[in-house]
Amino acid sequence: MEENRIEGLLVRYYNGELEQGRIAEVERWMRASAENRRLAEQVYYLCFSVDALQAREQIDTAAALGKVRSRIRTGLWRRALRRFERAAAILLLPLAVVSAWLLARTGGELSTMVEIRSTTGMVSVVTLPDATRVWLNSDSYLRYPARFTGDERRVTLYGEGYFDVAKDARRKFVVAAHSAEIEVYGTEFNVEAYDGDHIRTTLVSGRVGMKYDDASHRRQTVRMLPDQQAIYNARTGILYLNEADVTCNTSWKEGKIVLHNTSLEDALRMIGNKYNVQFLIRNDNLRSNKFTGTFSNQSLDVILRYFNLSSNIRFKQLDEPQAGHGGPAGRAVFEVL
Repeated sequence: MEENRIEGLLVRYYNGELEQGRIAEVERWMRASAENRRLAEQVYYLCFSVDALQAREQIDTAAALGKVRSRIRTGLWRRALRRFERAAAILLLPLAVVSAWLLARTGGELSTMVEIRSTTGMVSVVTLPDATRVWLNSDSYLRYPARFTGDERRVTLYGEGYFDVAKDARRKFVVAAHSAEIEVYGTEFNVEAYDGDHIRTTLVSGRVGMKYDDASHRRQTVRMLPDQQAIYNARTGILYLNEADVTCNTSWKEGKIVLHNTSLEDALRMIGNKYNVQFLIRNDNLRSNKFTGTFSNQSLDVILRYFNLSSNIRFKQLDEPQAGHGGPAGRAVFEVL
């Protein structure tokens, strides 16, 4: 092949313009001698220089410089990120050790908390992680850890709950209800704490201790026996310990309201808990009235009509809840006349 012709073929070869048969011919020629390879290299560098010159004439210098700077910044950021990752890896082990130490010191108090709410007019039943069973009365709330750890099993109650506590001699069971606490190891009892002013604990079986703040704000504990009820007035710091009718105070968990020679005030309190209403007794002479009966699935209107027919008691619903009566927020309010 003459020199001019081969140079032309080499240019087209390096530009990717040759058909398959010509490509094979050029490659055989390059392998034929060292002189041919040198010529092929010279043509290659010539083509490369021309391509570079053309590319330079077409390139946006400012844009290219911006891309270069962006790549530099990206490289710096990646290097900084790698340094941060190495530092994080170095700190990870001490942090894990500290976290484990804190968890051990707190007795596992970082456990996930569970919240159970019972809607108005309904009774809910929940089994806690230690197999304790809890019934929640209407409009009540219970908060407890997903796993009990440490030397106590602590739950928080708002509203009314009946507790059948699983026995565990090593860990006491504690119910926090506003400013009072009830401590047990294995027993059945009822706690009513819809508002922070009056907290009632009725013991069904076993023994419990109720902690409260007296009138001098000193922490006290009263020990209870079965069939006793402790009524604590948080505003005055006074606690009353009386004999209790267990059936009347715990029948709500069966969906019933059981009255047995029950005062009007206590009867309306139990009705109010079930139907999320509050009663204001305007006539003090009515407080001495006693009532006996059982209500299961009757509506509030039917129950109030029973009181009206049996004792000529009248009820008037107020448009707005009355302030200063200690009832839970959002409850409808009835005047008792």
